Amino acid sequence: MPNLILERWRDVLSARSGPAIYSPSGGIFRTWADIEAEARDFEGRLSGSSGGVALQTGNHPAFPALLLACLRTGRPASLFDAGLFDEARPQIEEQLGVTLRVVARNGKLCFENGAGHVELASRLLGQKGNRGGRPTFAPSGTGDVVCLYKLTSGTTSLPQPIGFTAEQLVADCDQVCVTMGIHANDLNYGIIALTHSYGFSNLATPLLCRGVRLVVATDPLPRAIECGLKSTGATVLPAVPVMFRALLSAGSLPASLRLCISAGSPLDPALAVEFREKFGRKIHAFYGASECGGICYDATEDILNLPGFVGKPLHGVDIGIPENTDGAKIFICSQAIGVGVADADGGFQPTDLLVHGPEGFRIVGRESDLINVAGRKVNPMEIEQVLAQFPGVDEAVVCGVDDPARGQEICALVVSKTTLDIPLLRRHCAAALASWKVPRRFVLATGSPRNARGKISRPEIARKFFPPGESA
Repeated sequence: MPNLILERWRDVLSARSGPAIYSPSGGIFRTWADIEAEARDFEGRLSGSSGGVALQTGNHPAFPALLLACLRTGRPASLFDAGLFDEARPQIEEQLGVTLRVVARNGKLCFENGAGHVELASRLLGQKGNRGGRPTFAPSGTGDVVCLYKLTSGTTSLPQPIGFTAEQLVADCDQVCVTMGIHANDLNYGIIALTHSYGFSNLATPLLCRGVRLVVATDPLPRAIECGLKSTGATVLPAVPVMFRALLSAGSLPASLRLCISAGSPLDPALAVEFREKFGRKIHAFYGASECGGICYDATEDILNLPGFVGKPLHGVDIGIPENTDGAKIFICSQAIGVGVADADGGFQPTDLLVHGPEGFRIVGRESDLINVAGRKVNPMEIEQVLAQFPGVDEAVVCGVDDPARGQEICALVVSKTTLDIPLLRRHCAAALASWKVPRRFVLATGSPRNARGKISRPEIARKFFPPGESA
């Protein structure tokens, strides 16, 4: 059975010409023919060896060609975040049978293996590339085997690899593009990581499978994104909430930008309102999981004051809805679910807790985040929403800390630019919550506890700010 990604690439290559990948300044990184020529070059370098290939390139314009080369040589590619350098990396590589790692250093790609690293000097790197005739397309391999591994976020444990066939990856790409209305005339601004599930589905496969052009960017500062959008005329900006919040400091956004997409963490309704008021554009919430790709998307132009709102299922995705108004795990059926992830009924349950209403779905927490207070389950997001209503609170993160008497106690990290009155904040919580849901410990912070991807790790915050045994 032919590899579906390679088949789609063949069709794209025959239909497209001219620039395919741009720099943030508007220059041309690669034409469509350049990507093919570069893939052939990499293919020759990867042939003759076996084992998986770890792609830890960050946002490098050679990434699509490297992926094509892996597919053609039958060497499974694994997507590693650029920041994964601790003891977890060799453990994951051993688990996946990785024998070669490709990393980017100072803009140059390098091979790394047991013997050290060798600079990967493709003839296209740093050059304008071959502008000659389009190379022929080689026969593809089988498509019914795992060709790529994504890693889960690893916020509560070691990142876990999820395998995908080409068909599953293409299904996710099609579901995303059809639902969001992304087409070959669009230009994606790629500031999110190509090696993350979100970036791979919204940037890499749309380029290779549907001919959607791409800007490869690495500078997440708001001024750099603003200038990049204006210089390239990008039409689609997939980003995370922390990036959109930073963009509020930008002077303006270009008229070409028609679609803003937010995923990775819940979108604050207040941020959505402020962004619309300043730039006249809605931020569309998108929800997915590494194990199954895209799940929900808010395609409307309305801004609802519903924390955690993610809209309706993507085209091609069916969701089973438990009858639980307090939040429950949903049941997903999709052609994009990874290998070995689906249960006996062919579906997948994310750990997120969702509720369903007439407008769509809303995330209200994670099963793993529930706090057990003397046998009673507490959803931390319920308390966070109450804390967020207190004047001066910019953000709040609630977590559970082990307590020998109660099982766990509720603690709150509160982010504020001003000094808050903690006793008054506690009384505010007591007026809105049951007494056993009021945090027993508060810690004030001036900076956001989120990481660069905009995610929060409650266990890490609990370990860092609330050591067990300290008094309330």
